[in-house]
Amino acid sequence: MKPTRLTASQASLNVTQMQLENINAMATDAVTGEPIRGAKIVFATIGGRTLGMAYTDYYGIAAITAPENFGPGTLQELLGGYEAAMIGDGIHAPAGAHGAITIGTDQGPGVPGGPCSVCSDRALKQDVVPVDWSR
Repeated sequence: MKPTRLTASQASLNVTQMQLENINAMATDAVTGEPIRGAKIVFATIGGRTLGMAYTDYYGIAAITAPENFGPGTLQELLGGYEAAMIGDGIHAPAGAHGAITIGTDQGPGVPGGPCSVCSDRALKQDVVPVDWSR
């Protein structure tokens, strides 16, 4: 089987919409760097709860958005990040990757009609949850 590289993006928990956003992974051939098209990618929390699945597109990217409705204790689990797993297809080897999840909102500085005209998503992340940016 061909060696595979899977990379996962940094996702965010949008507290305004109560959903996970920007959950995506890119699958490439580890030798040539070419995107792997049509590969099945499964996304899950670090605790093993399935967030969803998608197939990679022309560029090798699979993406989902997931509602955050997993019940008590989920916030701590989500702050540990998420896992993306590419299922082997008989040609490419299975692969996995870890992505961070941060907390954000729809609001930015000076959003007309917004409840906070000076707040930002980054300030919320710093005030609410200490984020380990070293991952």
